Amino acid sequence: MKKIVGIAAVFVAVLGFTSCEQCATCTFNDPDRGQLTEDFCDRGKVYDDTMETYDDAGWDCVED
Repeated sequence: MKKIVGIAAVFVAVLGFTSCEQCATCTFNDPDRGQLTEDFCDRGKVYDDTMETYDDAGWDCVED
């Protein structure tokens, strides 16, 4: 019985540490091409890094 409880606790812990997928829509007003829009979805650090890249490039991002 202790073994089952231990396995269940590990399973719940692993699920608790996995990030949920997040999505965002980013827009940029280009003088030559008008308004550009990009949508992306990702998880955890990859999502944060992508948001930072868009922000650094001057895009306005809104989380969905």
